[in-house]
Amino acid sequence: MKKLLIIIITLVVISSCTTTKEAKSARAELRKDKKLADQVLVKNAVESRRFLVKFNRIYYRFGGIIELIPRANYLIVDRDKAILNTAYIGRQYDIKAIAAIDIRGRALDYAVTDNLSKGSYEIKMKVKNNGSSSFDVFVRISKDGSCTTSVSNLKIDDVTYDGYLVPLKDQPTATPEEVNPI
Repeated sequence: MKKLLIIIITLVVISSCTTTKEAKSARAELRKDKKLADQVLVKNAVESRRFLVKFNRIYYRFGGIIELIPRANYLIVDRDKAILNTAYIGRQYDIKAIAAIDIRGRALDYAVTDNLSKGSYEIKMKVKNNGSSSFDVFVRISKDGSCTTSVSNLKIDDVTYDGYLVPLKDQPTATPEEVNPI
C-alpha cells in the first residue's frame, strides 16, 4: 500500500513539474510575440511619421540629470506637423530667460536612417513655427521603443532627453455625408 501511495505521489509531482515547464514556455512564447508586435508598431510609427515621444529625463550639459513628468514633456510628430513641449535647464544666449521649449510648427527636413542590424532608427528634423523660431531635433529610437532626443537652437545649449515612443493611432477621416454643418 505504501509503495502504491509513493508511486501515485511521484506521478502527481512529475506531472505538475511538466505542466509548469509547459506554462513557462507558453509565457515565454507570449512575451516573445508581444515583443515582436511592439517592434512592428515602432517600425510602422516611424515610417508613417505618426508618433509621440514622452520624455522621462533631461540630461543637460556638464552632467546634470532631472526626472520629468512624461505627460507634460513630449514631442509629437504627425506627418508634417510637430509639437515640441518640454522643460529646459541650461545656458541660454538670449535676453529673456528660457525655462521651457514650446513650439508648434512643421517638421522640415525630416530624414530617417535605419540601422537594420541593430533595429534602431535615427531621425533628423527641423521643427519650425510661423515665426523665426526653429529647433534642430535628433531622435534615436531603439527597436523596443526607448528614445534619446537631442534638441538644439541658437539661443540654448544642446540638451538631451530620454523617453519612450508611443505610436499614434490613425483617425478615420469623415466623409462629407457624416459631417453635420450645424
